Amino acid sequence: MRTRTLWMVVLALVSGIAVSTNAWAEEDEAPDAPPADAPAPEPPPAPDDLEESPGLDVVAPRVFGGTRETDPALSETALRRIASTFEIPNAVTVIDQEDLRRRRAARSLSGALEGTPGVLVQKTGPLQHSPFIRGFTGYQNLLLIDGVRLNHSAMRSGPNQYWATVDSLSIARLESTRGPHSVLYGSDAVGGTVNAIPWRRDCYACGIWWGGGFYTRYASAEDAVFTRAELEGNHNSVGWATGASYKRYGDIESGAGTQPETGDIDEWDIDMRVDWRINSWWTLTFAGQNVRQIDAPRTERTIFSVPFAGTSVGTELKRDFDQERTLAYARLRFDGGPCCRPFSTGQITVSYHRHQEERDRLRTMNRRDLSGFDLHQYGVALQLTSPTSIGRLTYGFDYYRDEVDSFRDDFVAGVLTLSQVQGPLGDDGTYDLFGAYIQDEISLGRLTLFAGVRFTYAAADADRVDNPAVAGNDPATPGNIIGVSNDWTNVVGSLRGVYCINSCWNLYGGVSQAFRAPSLHDLTSLDSTSVVETPSPNLDPEEYLSFELGVKTEQRRLRASAAAWYTRLNDTIIRSPTGNLIMGVPEVRKDNIGDGWVWGIEVDVAYQVHPCVLAFGNLSWMDGEVDQLDTNGNLVREPVTRLKPLGTLLGVRYAPPRSRFWVQAEWLHSEKADKLSLRDRTDSRRIPPGGTPGWDVVNLRAGLQVNRRAHVSLGLENLFDENYRVHGSGQNEPGFQAVLALDVDF
Repeated sequence: MRTRTLWMVVLALVSGIAVSTNAWAEEDEAPDAPPADAPAPEPPPAPDDLEESPGLDVVAPRVFGGTRETDPALSETALRRIASTFEIPNAVTVIDQEDLRRRRAARSLSGALEGTPGVLVQKTGPLQHSPFIRGFTGYQNLLLIDGVRLNHSAMRSGPNQYWATVDSLSIARLESTRGPHSVLYGSDAVGGTVNAIPWRRDCYACGIWWGGGFYTRYASAEDAVFTRAELEGNHNSVGWATGASYKRYGDIESGAGTQPETGDIDEWDIDMRVDWRINSWWTLTFAGQNVRQIDAPRTERTIFSVPFAGTSVGTELKRDFDQERTLAYARLRFDGGPCCRPFSTGQITVSYHRHQEERDRLRTMNRRDLSGFDLHQYGVALQLTSPTSIGRLTYGFDYYRDEVDSFRDDFVAGVLTLSQVQGPLGDDGTYDLFGAYIQDEISLGRLTLFAGVRFTYAAADADRVDNPAVAGNDPATPGNIIGVSNDWTNVVGSLRGVYCINSCWNLYGGVSQAFRAPSLHDLTSLDSTSVVETPSPNLDPEEYLSFELGVKTEQRRLRASAAAWYTRLNDTIIRSPTGNLIMGVPEVRKDNIGDGWVWGIEVDVAYQVHPCVLAFGNLSWMDGEVDQLDTNGNLVREPVTRLKPLGTLLGVRYAPPRSRFWVQAEWLHSEKADKLSLRDRTDSRRIPPGGTPGWDVVNLRAGLQVNRRAHVSLGLENLFDENYRVHGSGQNEPGFQAVLALDVDF
């Protein structure tokens, strides 16, 4: 079956290349030379003018991902304005669409971050993967979609599936800022902040224009087929872009054989965006997206899981998730102009976000339960920038309100036996999150300081929560329904700086606070995932203090960065095993006992050895400990959960400057992950006894620009068929596989 599918995809690739070659062959001819008296082209804008560009549409590829390796990468996330990553006082990685689709042919948003310094991408299932950024995951990292929060109050702790609900094929640029960013983005921005910037129409030729594209990807060991169709165009000052994706996942073939019941998943995605450039200064945007995933399994909890290095097998017969997420937002933006003074730029965004989840679990003795939630989030955010005598001010506010309903129905032999008090979190709940912030950029000669502060108010309410002091989950039991209500305020600050040693070297560093308010899921969860949680209504906020020192260089042939960082944890919510098993699943308790620390080093280098040869690589290492409760209730200090082991990536790319062909080799290495928390040691289905074995993987990738419109790429991944898994994952990685991709524009 897989062989036939592979040949069908190869045939489609060949046909697509042939069609595109015939249709656009004339476009590959050298353009006529301009007449001698033609005016010279206008020079590109100076770097100081980048932040004034309307619509934030400036894109420059990074060393690892673009076709112009010497161009500086730009980020619009780290400072809430467009700036060169070289001048930003944080560790920043920018991945452009060429890297996402062609060089990596990334399977997912989280997968695109694989190989990034300081990042470990844990995978519980094909659509349940979660990046650990500088030791933090889940709701301790913030995911933005074009600046709008994806994080919400129903998001689970630890690794979860919510980042997988973003269609990676719709992303034009992925920006990752490592370290705390709570001053500019509020609660949850602890380990890192990632902004998935969707594609858009960024050219407004006079008159009417339209075009489109087609993308397909097939991976043999994943038995996964992705297809996407896109259309874009403009009518004078109105531009539009829309796309639709379909993804089909099969069972994964690891280095040890097929992993059953890891596939048979369908995903349907659609997105659209309209930009109206009202005049030279004002732009109005309407955008929306919908992602629907059907029957995504969590196999490690079932009897179909395959043991790895001593892991245990699950007991359930099925555990599948359906996810549907819809986002719509409107944004009015201005860039300069006499009517906008004293503001140089500004924007106001209103958003609506809906997330629906349903879990279908089948256990022994013909028992089945359906549980899930339906969340509606409403948001408004204002951002302004003003040049002043004391520096450039960036300031504004954001407000998000969640309204959540949850449910759980239990069945025996197909007959409904009980509708419980609540689902995975409290029913009839609301969550309010408000923040106001200001950051000043002060230029002091060679030194630029970034000083900021944010005020946060958070409030949680849930009317129907299962009372942990009353046995059972039946709403008819007297006293078994309680309400939970709590609110918190917080002020965090940040002081960072960049010192220009010379035109090629920058030294950066600083100190930043971070804050995370307890979510509705923290306070009211009644769920069985890898552990069993019960409601904990009296939790307090988490607080963090981080120090960082780094250096960056950008030269004609060298681009490199290195950083050392240290984060202090205070009152972190820790899930400690109680020693009890509930239906075979370890029970945990939640407490604000997590004082501790985590620190690490990161190095990222790219060197142009020869005009045709680029060598690149990175290294990251971290360590950390945090207070936890053992099964006797004693406070002990143990390693941070799922601590990333020493990891390296080395690669070389051959790409002649005037050639349409490129080829790249990569070696990825991970040491054994044997620093385990108390909770890690009880996670016997995902983490082997003594830790996750180390591994080495070699990949070969090549691509051909057939003409100006078509690009085909081939990746040979895991060449030596290594049987391995990323630390903390519930499945092994694919074995040797071919990844074919075709990207066509018309």
